[in-house]
Amino acid sequence: MTNWQSATEAIKRTYTAKGRAASGCYSIEGIRLHERALRANVPLQLVLAAERYQHQPPGRVQQLLADLRAANIPLHSVPDAIMADLTNGRSLGGFLGLVKLPQPPDLTAITQTPHPLLLVTVDVVDPGNLGAMLRTGHAFGITALIAIGGSDPFHPKAARTSMGSLFKIPILPQADPVSLLAHLQKSGIQTVGATAQNGVPLSQADFSGSGTAVFMGSEYFGLPEAIANQLDSLVTIPMAEGIDSLSINAATAVILYEITRAFR
Repeated sequence: MTNWQSATEAIKRTYTAKGRAASGCYSIEGIRLHERALRANVPLQLVLAAERYQHQPPGRVQQLLADLRAANIPLHSVPDAIMADLTNGRSLGGFLGLVKLPQPPDLTAITQTPHPLLLVTVDVVDPGNLGAMLRTGHAFGITALIAIGGSDPFHPKAARTSMGSLFKIPILPQADPVSLLAHLQKSGIQTVGATAQNGVPLSQADFSGSGTAVFMGSEYFGLPEAIANQLDSLVTIPMAEGIDSLSINAATAVILYEITRAFR
């Protein structure tokens, strides 16, 4: 097996949760994500580049290739057909990178930051939604993202849709909800859950505490009752008659905006 074939197999292993856990790595795709990964000094282990870039690549690609070489990151040229297969024909630029999974942040350190704002995702199963929520959270200054249950922020699609925000935000994956809720309560952090109906209207909610953890549930079923019943409050976003919910990323944006607006 050639070097590029071995590198390709390493990338493919990251396409499953089991493979990511076993290899300790996740993968990123496209020109922009690699540029942002380099700027964020994330631990890139290797990069695959489409073979077409060996001959007169565009200026932006030339610069990226030069930056990867300057950072001493192993770079492998792969046939264009292989790259197209690995990326399912997406046109984000013919680059795939292998990144070492970060060490989970210390929850105590996170909750001891001044006025922490935590985004907690519970069984958000669509990785595209999760990546978008991470990007939205980054825009509103969340302290960390905490993932519970089926939420997987290092899925390749989540990495793509985060647009690099996963390089910037501490991520605590596979958190235990019982111990998390106990820790948040002990730390004096207000726990707020989103619900489509019968919650406190968002504009009337009080976010004046020393910190807030926003719990967002499954796109299909919302928050599990066992978790929702333990939160300090549930909030509902008022909507036009006949509409029963927003997309989960839109709802996240509205709630985080309302929380951060109170402190501007």
